Order: sequence, then C-alpha cells, then structure tokens
Amino acid sequence: MHELFKSNSFIWWQGVVEDRKDPQRLGRCRVRIFGYHDKDKNLIPTAQLPWASPVTPVNSASTSGIGETPVGPVPGTHVFGFFRDGENAQMPVIMGTIPGIPEDAPDVSDPSKAGYQDPGERYPLDTDEHGLDESDVTRLARYRWENEEGVEETEDELPPVVQDKIDNRVKNVPVANGHGSYSEPPTPFDAKYPYNHVITSESGHIIERDDTPGKERTHDYHRSGTFTEVHPFGTKVAKVVRDNYEFILGDNYINIKKLIPSDEGSLGGNLFLNIEGDVYEFVQGNVERQVNGSVREMIRGNYDTFVNGDRTIGVSGSYAESINGDMTVECFNELFHTRGKSKKYSEDEVTIDSAKTINITTMGGNIGLYSIPHAVGGFFPGVKSGNVFINAGSSISATARQNLNIISTSGSVALNAQQGGLSLLANRSMLMKTSMGEMVVNAATTLDMISGMNMKLETSALCTQRFGSLDTLIDLSHFHKSPSYVRETDYDTINTSTRIVTGSSLTEVFDSEINFLSQGDYFMGSNGGTKINSSANIDITTGGLLNLN
Repeated sequence: MHELFKSNSFIWWQGVVEDRKDPQRLGRCRVRIFGYHDKDKNLIPTAQLPWASPVTPVNSASTSGIGETPVGPVPGTHVFGFFRDGENAQMPVIMGTIPGIPEDAPDVSDPSKAGYQDPGERYPLDTDEHGLDESDVTRLARYRWENEEGVEETEDELPPVVQDKIDNRVKNVPVANGHGSYSEPPTPFDAKYPYNHVITSESGHIIERDDTPGKERTHDYHRSGTFTEVHPFGTKVAKVVRDNYEFILGDNYINIKKLIPSDEGSLGGNLFLNIEGDVYEFVQGNVERQVNGSVREMIRGNYDTFVNGDRTIGVSGSYAESINGDMTVECFNELFHTRGKSKKYSEDEVTIDSAKTINITTMGGNIGLYSIPHAVGGFFPGVKSGNVFINAGSSISATARQNLNIISTSGSVALNAQQGGLSLLANRSMLMKTSMGEMVVNAATTLDMISGMNMKLETSALCTQRFGSLDTLIDLSHFHKSPSYVRETDYDTINTSTRIVTGSSLTEVFDSEINFLSQGDYFMGSNGGTKINSSANIDITTGGLLNLN
C-alpha cells in the first residue's frame, strides 16, 4: 500500500503552473510549489519540477478515453492540491485552480526571480479582452453585480465579444416581393454575477449558461463569430460566418407552427428565406408540395424547365399569362380543349403555317372570318385594312353541305387564282351577291360557269359582259326580257332551237355581217312593225320555199 495510506501525513500545497506539455498526455503540469521549490530557476529549473497529476470531477470517468479532458490550467495558473506520497513531496496532485486579481505582468528576464510565473510571459493577459488589476473571472460572468451595500453596479463597457456581436449584426435583409425586411436580433446579454456560468477557452471559444433572473440564455460562441444563442423566451439565433454543412443520414422533419394567437389571427408560422447567391437542388426521388394559399414568383432572369416525362397542369379557376417578348411552343401533337368560348387577339399579324393540311371544323356551329377596317384607315394614306386574303400555291376548296356565302357589305370580293384553277362548286344552290358595289368575274383564259339546273345573273344596275368571242350554246330555250334591248356586234352566230325576245322594242345593229342559220324553220314575228335596214344588199337564201306575208 502507498505511503500516503500508511500514515496521517496528508500534506496540502499551492503553486504556479510553469509547464503543461506532458509527454504522456495525461493532463499533468509542472508546478512550482510554494515552500518546496525556490523562486530562483538557477537552483531549480522548470524541467526539474515534478509532474502534478490532475483530479477530474466525479462525473468524468477518466478511463479509456471516457470523460472530460483535464487540460484546463495554463502556465501562470495558480493551483492547489496534495502530495499523494506524503512527506516525500514528489507526487503532487492538482485538485483545482485558484483565480485572483493579478497585478503584475510576467517577467522572466532575471532567472533568479523567474519562478512562479509563466515562462512564456503570456499569462496573466494584459489586453483589451482581459487585463491586469481585474478579476481572473471572465467579464461575461461579472457584467452586473451587487456591492456589499446591496446596490447594483454595472461595468462601463460591454464585454468585447458582446459588443462585437452587436456591431456585426446582419441588418435589413429584404423579404421577397417587397414584403419588408428583417434583421438579426440583438443579443439580450445582461448577465449578473454570480448567475452566468461561463467556459472560455484560450483562443476565445465560449460556452454560456446564463441563469440571470429574467435574462436566462444559452450561448455557444466560436472565436470566428459563428454562434448559436437562445434568448430568454426561447428565440434562437444561429449565425455562421463562413460555410455551413449539414448531413442527415435519415429523415429530416421541420414544422413551422403558429403558436401566438392575436385579434388578427395566429402570429408566426412563416418562413423568410433570402439567398444572395445561387441555389442548386438535386432530388433523386419525388417532390410533392401542397400550398393551401397562393404562390407568387418574381423571376428577373430566365426560367428554364426540362421535364423528361409528362407534365400536367390543372387549374380550377382562370389561367393568365403576360409575355412582353416572343412565345415559342414546340411539340409533336397539340390539342386544345375549351369547354366555353375560345378567343385569340393580336395587335399585329397572325400567321398560321403548316407543311401539310390545315383543318378548321365546327360541330353544329359556324365559322366566321371577319376583317374590320381600322379606325385610322381613312386618315393616313397607304393604310389599308378590312381585307381577308386566302392564298393557295395550288388549289383552294370550299365545301358546304348547305349554303356557302361570301359577302362583302361595303367593299369588293376578289377570288384570284394566279396560276391554277378556281372552282366554286355547290351541290344545291350558289349565291354570289353584292348589295352596293360591283361584281367582277375576270378570267385571263377560260371561264366556265356550269349549273346542273338553273343559273341566274341578276343586278338592279348595269351588267357588262365583254368577250373576245362568245359562243352561246342553248339546248332548250333562250329567253331575253327587257324594256329595251340593244345588241351591237361585229360578228354574231346564234345556234338555238328556240329564241324568243320579248320587250317593247328590239334593236340589233351589226357593223359587219349577220348570219341567221336555222336547220329547221326560222320565224320572225312582231305584234307591231318590223324593220330590217341595210346600207348594202339583203340576201335571203333558202333551200325550200320563201313565204313573205
């Protein structure tokens, strides 16, 4: 059994740490012990001091890497303990550290006076964060206190780390779509001694567990400025001054809940997200979103979406798009189904191009093509509007089961086939009508007008027909009815079975010859007088009899 346990010689000691670089890494320190080791390092250098073993709290196992590492003391720290080898005094044990109010900075320039000090002349500190002639306890733990008379006093300045947090707050972060802004909440630090439990490392890392009444906080601070702080009523502020990495190997559940009721409804429950750089999302599974309210997006750049499969958009209400530039839709087949009316309006031209057939079909309704003259058409020369153009490189076919109407209420109707043929076909009736203007049928070559039954050309004004030559073939009857009938021709051949002209008068004038040829009988009759005048001869030739009554 150790000598310590064979006698009652339990010897206490107090000293100053001069070396903490334990080669065995057990947390041991070389301590110059008052009354045992001389202050003169010429007599006992630091290297000859015994290693003092630390004692850790009972909640630290201190075995197999389990527990709290006993590496707290620094050179210059005042410690106390006992010799576990009793009066031999060669096996010191450190039980704790003793704070004080240091008055002098370390000075080891004279070896004879260099003992009981930090050989590196660093501790005690004499900086803006902590100086001489003040308590070794961190300023964070003693910002406010009560003096011996019970009067509360406060330090003139906030602790440097608190002031730095206030000075470097993030302010005026804009909320999307002009919904105001938000800022980093200021720290509610207002610690009162002895309620704030603080752990501060050499480089400046801090852990606070502040139990100041009404000001309770927790605070974990990294010397770079990254911190997490929980305010008295549970508000949490987390700030990362550089990059932030988070890896979750399972599920991640986040619920932002409304908890604070008010007259205007529950407060809270909102998410404010501001990203000053880019966002990259890679989802290897599915994404489902449910929004019970509205969604509003403001995109100041481009918006590109690629869907490798199908895309379906369902809208229960209305759907509106406003595009200031061009719109291009490229697809294989396209189907638009409108349960109500469908209307497309363009302030400029509308062009429909197809490499194949274009079909426009209405089931039980009508199809209307309307061109309304522009309101400024009569004031600006060269401005023409109100026309409908249907052009085909080959043929145009217009088919109607009942009527086919082409109507111009105030202008003209022009049907032109520049190179091919123009065919207007009707199984029943065809009506070509102009209410006010002219109707012109003009053919550069041949004009065929064919009807299986009757054909009627009618105008209340003048009807003009002009031909290079006219062949009129009538299988049945040819009927002319006119109050006055005048025919002038250089050459006229009429082949007909029956030709009847009924009117008040009939005048036919020919500049050249006129031949009346009949395979049967030829009859000319009049209820009045009949005159045949010729400036030359009149020849009447017949293969049979000539009767003049």
